[in-house]
Amino acid sequence: MNQAILKTDILYDQLRQELSKYSPGEKFITSREIMKRFNVSQLIVDQTVVRFRSAGLLRVVPGRGTYVTEEVGKLNAEVPPTFLFVVPRWNSSDLTLMERHLETIRGQYAPNRLLIHRYDYSESVPFSLPLEAENVKGIAMLTSAGSWDSEILHRLEEYASQVPLVLMNRHRGDMQLLSVGANDTFAGSFAVDHLFKNGHRRIAVLISEPQNGVIRERLNGIQTYAELHDMECRMIDCGVRSGDYAPEKTYHCFAEVLKRGIDVTALIGICTDSFTGAVNACLNAGISIPEKLSLVTIGSKRDAMIQHPPLDCVDLNYEKQIEAILKILNNTPEKNPYEYFKPELVVNGSVIKLH
Repeated sequence: MNQAILKTDILYDQLRQELSKYSPGEKFITSREIMKRFNVSQLIVDQTVVRFRSAGLLRVVPGRGTYVTEEVGKLNAEVPPTFLFVVPRWNSSDLTLMERHLETIRGQYAPNRLLIHRYDYSESVPFSLPLEAENVKGIAMLTSAGSWDSEILHRLEEYASQVPLVLMNRHRGDMQLLSVGANDTFAGSFAVDHLFKNGHRRIAVLISEPQNGVIRERLNGIQTYAELHDMECRMIDCGVRSGDYAPEKTYHCFAEVLKRGIDVTALIGICTDSFTGAVNACLNAGISIPEKLSLVTIGSKRDAMIQHPPLDCVDLNYEKQIEAILKILNNTPEKNPYEYFKPELVVNGSVIKLH
């Protein structure tokens, strides 16, 4: 953390205590008074006051000064320190699993709260967060952006300058931001390796998610392994876009593929959550698993286990990722201690061994 940000954080805490003594409508102390009382520069004062204005706690009346708003009452409320999990408003069982796991481990982090905040996925990164109102001490964020431009990076850096921030399901070694994710390229290769070792040489990959960075890495791992081992690898893109209900769109796409006939022995699901559509399409078409078609998916072993039949899965260790994020937020390191988690193979019997 650089010196300017550190000074801003110190002044922010000092002024927060000062603000709690004021009533709505009162005139707040001037910038010159703040500079003199707390021995800081005009730049540090301006950066700190902007944070209070962004939170709606202060408002500037041109020609008259800075006034305290009605929101100041929230500073006196007993809101415990909060770790905020910021996720897009998607239909996703992965997010449901995350919510359940947070509920399971909530007691381990008391008196801190573990709170989920959902935002409109069209924003890529949320334009605002309730940092003051929820007394947020750390952010774990899943972005909905397929790729990051300078505007998105700037917004992430802005949040990270206010409280510790960890990116979820990402591993960006080229950035200063902290992140936790799985090795998605390895996950893709691992899925193909499982099929290769069981004798499969003609496979298909069902692309049932928008092709963001994570999905592209999984596809790259699959294609590279298949090419190195002279495997025939067909891509089936279901055309899923952000906001689509992916399992339904996947179901209709793969049902049409099955009607036309499929000449592969195995199918890889790029994401367990949306791959359920393909499983149902197989069952409704009378395609027995794994006798007629072997299936392996990448994602959550819990989601894979409850399918009918249970699916072989390259598990991305979502629970371990969450706990690693909380460990970072509890004691923010200077460097990212987790580049990625190595996926693990869970075998449930949905891949048949060919002779």
